[in-house]
Amino acid sequence: MSTAQPPTWLEGAGGKARRATKVRRARRPRILMTTEGTYPYAVGGVSSWCDLLIGGLPEFDWQILPIMAGDRRHSAIFKLPSHAALVGQIELWSEQMPRPDWTVNADRGARESLPAELVRALIGWEGSHDALVDVLVSCRRRPNDVRRAFRGASAWEAFLGALDDVLAERHPDAGPAPELDVVEAARLYQTIYWIARTAGVPTPQTDLLHVTAAGWAVIPALVHKQLFGTDMLLTEHGVYVREAYLAAARSPSSGGDRFLASRLARGLSRAAYAAADVVAPVTEANATWERGLGVDPRKIRVIQNGIEAPASYSDPPGNLKVVSVGRIDPLKDVQTMLRVAVEVSRRVPGVCFEYWGPATEGQEAYARACQELSRRLGAEKCFRFMGRTTDPHGVVRDADVVLMTSISEGLPMSILEAMAQARPVVATAVGGVPEVLRGCGIVSPPGDVHAIATGVATLLRNPELAARLGQRGFARVHRVYTQKACLGGYRDLLGELATTDVAA
Repeated sequence: MSTAQPPTWLEGAGGKARRATKVRRARRPRILMTTEGTYPYAVGGVSSWCDLLIGGLPEFDWQILPIMAGDRRHSAIFKLPSHAALVGQIELWSEQMPRPDWTVNADRGARESLPAELVRALIGWEGSHDALVDVLVSCRRRPNDVRRAFRGASAWEAFLGALDDVLAERHPDAGPAPELDVVEAARLYQTIYWIARTAGVPTPQTDLLHVTAAGWAVIPALVHKQLFGTDMLLTEHGVYVREAYLAAARSPSSGGDRFLASRLARGLSRAAYAAADVVAPVTEANATWERGLGVDPRKIRVIQNGIEAPASYSDPPGNLKVVSVGRIDPLKDVQTMLRVAVEVSRRVPGVCFEYWGPATEGQEAYARACQELSRRLGAEKCFRFMGRTTDPHGVVRDADVVLMTSISEGLPMSILEAMAQARPVVATAVGGVPEVLRGCGIVSPPGDVHAIATGVATLLRNPELAARLGQRGFARVHRVYTQKACLGGYRDLLGELATTDVAA
């Protein structure tokens, strides 16, 4: 596991971290941003947002700590500006261990109750936040003991006992838990182990923690906040737990694995919400979910995405081309898009659909399934997977219509980019999409092939309507969804939160 250099521990003689006193200093505040499978190693809306935020706010020193899956070297897609730097990388499922000299209090025995404590705190319906933070902090203090703790027979037995207790819980808001077999339990055990490993990675001194997803990315921040008292900002693009529920519903995995995956996502999200000093969703639609999940409304501060739109636009080319730009991922529902393409091709001869973007890391099997579905549907005559593009704006300009069939979104950058090029959008009514496209696009229910296809065909057959909607979108971006407004919102918020921590 590749990590940053360890911080200077702010600990007193009793071994507990001293609460930091916040004061203003002349130097630029440092912000530690934790990402999950996105910036700077993957394309997508969250990565584009990170690049926009970091590049647009040079008055802060940005420290980037990515969490990525896979034991291999990743090549950065985004070039970091001079005021930003990588401070390590957490590689899940890697066999490398943290450096031995980072272990403290090595004379004590391994905490074999660790797996059971994590299960109760994360999988239990009302798991204790304080208990979760306590066990994660113990992993940071003694990272080399994590493996020993999980290898003990008594740890496995205690884990199974805790899991049985969780499965036996009854709550009016929770459905009954399925019976689990030993393989499903073992997979959870491995996942919990990696949560402990992630918690054990040191984090550098910083003035603010900025977490970009309410999932794995929050784990290092939880520990750092507890040790140093640093404020934490959570930005939610899509609602993490909602997307986990959707993924579980569509997954071919066993019922037990789906249950555990959704419970784990809920546990991580609850921890993120509890620890965050401010939750900044990118759309009011996300804020509604967050309030429903128990976030104090006083902590929520909506900051909408924005982009730097060109001053002018070109007319659609009239080439009957429909374009989508994004990752190949189940949440993008590419299989519905394929069915839409087939139906539209029956109504509008000569139409061409292009999908620009790579498969999400870990979703290669889904990408292959999409290719196979394309062959079975006969969509290859009208639909092409184009791979990566280095010119997304040019791709959009070369289209008559931009299409999005996602089952979950926050406020998609791809839609704002289409509007900035005055291209009409047909999209599903998820997240903040209906609000963004009000009066300047066509919105349909997710998964409704007929409704989505009707929207696309209508615009292709009525170029004057398509042009008028595109022009309205262009005006709306310039009026509401500007880069200046987005950066200004974060500049103000980060300035409030990112004060320098000094030991009292």
